Order: sequence, then C-alpha cells, then structure tokens
Amino acid sequence: MWRLPALLEGERAAAAFRAAAPFPHVVVDDLVDPARLDELLLRVDEEPLTARRAEHYAFDASDPEPRSEALRALRAGFEATFAAPLSRLAGKPLSRSDMRAYAYGPGDHLLPHTDHQDAVGRVLAYAYYLPSPSPPSGGELELFACELGGEPLAITSVASARTITPAPNRLVVFEVSPRSLHRVHEVLEGVRISLAGWFYP
Repeated sequence: MWRLPALLEGERAAAAFRAAAPFPHVVVDDLVDPARLDELLLRVDEEPLTARRAEHYAFDASDPEPRSEALRALRAGFEATFAAPLSRLAGKPLSRSDMRAYAYGPGDHLLPHTDHQDAVGRVLAYAYYLPSPSPPSGGELELFACELGGEPLAITSVASARTITPAPNRLVVFEVSPRSLHRVHEVLEGVRISLAGWFYP
C-alpha cells in the first residue's frame, strides 16, 4: 500500500529536513499509488469515528488504539515502511508509531499548539491527507516560527511561517519540539480526511 519516496531517503533528504523552516519538516506528494487510493479510503471507512470537542479543537476522530483490523494493518504497514527512513531524518532511532483517523467538517479546527510533552517522548508528527468525497475548503496546516525564552522555557514570540494545503495523497512530517507550533485552520465546507499520529523512540 505505502511506497517510499526519494524525499525521505538519503543524506540529502535528511539535510533538507533539518534545514527546513520554521522547524524541521518535509512535504511529500503522491505517497500512495493513485490506483489504490479508493481502496485506502474504503479501509479507513471501516474505522468508527467519534465527535471530539474541547476549548482548543473540534473534529471527529477514531480511538487512540484502532478498533478495526483494517486500520491496524494500515498502521503496521506505515510503520514498517517509514520507521527506518524517518529515523535517518530525525537523527535518532524510531521504534513505534500510532495512527488515528480524523475527519474535519465545517467549523472544525485545531488551535495553535505544540505536540511536545517530555514524559510522552514524541519525536516526529505526521499527517497523511486522503481524498474526500466532498473536498474541503480550509483545513490548511499552518506552521509558526517562534522564539523561546524565560524560566520555565516558554514561547515569547510567534509569526506565521508556512501554510500547507491538505491535498489528497500528501504526507507532512515534522519534528516535535517546544518550538514546533502549528494549527489546523477551520474547515469552511466539505470534509478534510486524514490519518495522523506520532513516531516514538
């Protein structure tokens, strides 16, 4: 199902990843053979989603541990394909990942935040965008440039640095750190469908 693109292989890819601004990241298009996208979407459709609403987010998502065999198989294949090349990009060994399915409909969003938590150990975050029967307007991933300072360490300044469209069959991978501030813009219409999660040591 998953294929390994050149953008994730070799020292040149690792150097480009680490040099990316505002923090290390890479955007890869055409991750899956287009002839298999319908099959992939059917597999994701087997996973039940639940509405998740809080002060800083609104979306539908699957449980942290997949309930369907289809999503467990997709996660296992994704991990087997990408753990080694992403380890080279990150400069540290990655041994496991998680994966959840997400659907953002009109009004859904995710406010600016960083996924960094010392006790959790996330190294890389990823989002893979699937084709939608109703393509979304909005739902872009925005990355911020920020400065850190003070005690305890906190974000002291923020500026928008890059906005990434959730194009079908696109993978975005970025480093998780106190500096990796990002958000998902509100979806105005349609549905933004993705698989997303983190890689861990």
